[in-house]
Amino acid sequence: MHTLVIVNPGHFHAGLILRRRHADISRDVYIFSEAGADLDNYMKLVNSFNERAEEPTDWVYHVYTGADFLDKAVAAAEAGTVDIAVFAGRNDEKINYLAAMHKAGCAILTDKPVTINSNGAALLEETVASGGKPIVDIMTGRQEPPARLLKDLMLSKDVFGEFRKGSEPMIENGTVHHLYKTVNGAPLVRPAWYFDVNKQGSGLNDVTTHLIDNAQWMLFGEEEIDFAKDVKLIDATLSSTAVPADKFELITKTPAFPAELADRVKDNVLSVACNGVMDIELKGVSVRLHTVWNLEAPAGGGDMHHQIARGTKADIFVEQGPDTEFKALVLVKPLDMSVEDMQTVIEKRFAELGYADAAVSVYKDGRLLVTPPSCMVDGHEFHFAIVRDEFLQMLATGKEPGGLRTQLVSKYKLMAMARDMALNK
Repeated sequence: MHTLVIVNPGHFHAGLILRRRHADISRDVYIFSEAGADLDNYMKLVNSFNERAEEPTDWVYHVYTGADFLDKAVAAAEAGTVDIAVFAGRNDEKINYLAAMHKAGCAILTDKPVTINSNGAALLEETVASGGKPIVDIMTGRQEPPARLLKDLMLSKDVFGEFRKGSEPMIENGTVHHLYKTVNGAPLVRPAWYFDVNKQGSGLNDVTTHLIDNAQWMLFGEEEIDFAKDVKLIDATLSSTAVPADKFELITKTPAFPAELADRVKDNVLSVACNGVMDIELKGVSVRLHTVWNLEAPAGGGDMHHQIARGTKADIFVEQGPDTEFKALVLVKPLDMSVEDMQTVIEKRFAELGYADAAVSVYKDGRLLVTPPSCMVDGHEFHFAIVRDEFLQMLATGKEPGGLRTQLVSKYKLMAMARDMALNK
């Protein structure tokens, strides 16, 4: 039986770990935190799981607040009261909390990003090198049906061929997020510090974690990464999203910009450097990653993802936006055979994978639309539970993917290097 400790929560992702009970997790959950709005909002969320009418949870929360919250959390770990530390909050301090709890003997389950700068990346590498229990950042993107389908098709030489060399990146992976959006049926309230890239992370150090992880997963699977040999940073840039004062108040419930953001405010508009583009090579495969944060989600839509893998036999796309009714679709454009022949090849691939109810049809623009099988569970919040359960299985068996630790370090070293490059231009 494992016991969770939540350290200084400041993001709703820390609550999603508790959305469903698990037989291997004690009802007792320990929370060590600063007092304030972040903790109040967190407790409101996790208490709602206990209070809901349908499938209520029965967590028992033990909450400690005080300036010495980290010392108290470490003491609880050293005493054996807790053994899994969960993090989702301010990203400038997260790596320090994580390193302390790992040293105290905890396994770590953490929201991304683990760290947002070079000093943090160095501490993460040192912490991982010390051995000890696993450190897992919650990469729900690996559970997304479109990503899994794209990888399944890309790994088939009959469908994809080899990566196609040319002026365009062999893989493009991009995402569009929104500062103002709805979660669990209600407008998401973000803390004011979320708009400080020195606390939350820039456009190269936050959501980009998922994009790099996706590329590493596509190309390395569960293998180790030799960073010096396998990873190359080509270019990186940052740009800003303008946030007017009235929208800032709407999103944060804070009536004025904090003083520490004054140098980024002009004419009552805050510039947030939350957009980034990164060009890299992984095992010689050129990859472009781009993150955009718009101010507000469009009517009927939310966060969007798009991806292209360019092959010698086909290009494989994930597209999501107004044209797809904001559903993420997997589309295949054959390059050296007819649409009908490619459809037959894909159906054969799915038969090999046991995807009996996956479907392949001709899309309105002549490409092939690939519909995922029912065995692929959709839904961001459900994916958190899947990652949590895989983590618990890892602890139960004592077995972890061979590349778990090197892939973790690689992601954050690369993002830190990209940030330094962009800021020094």
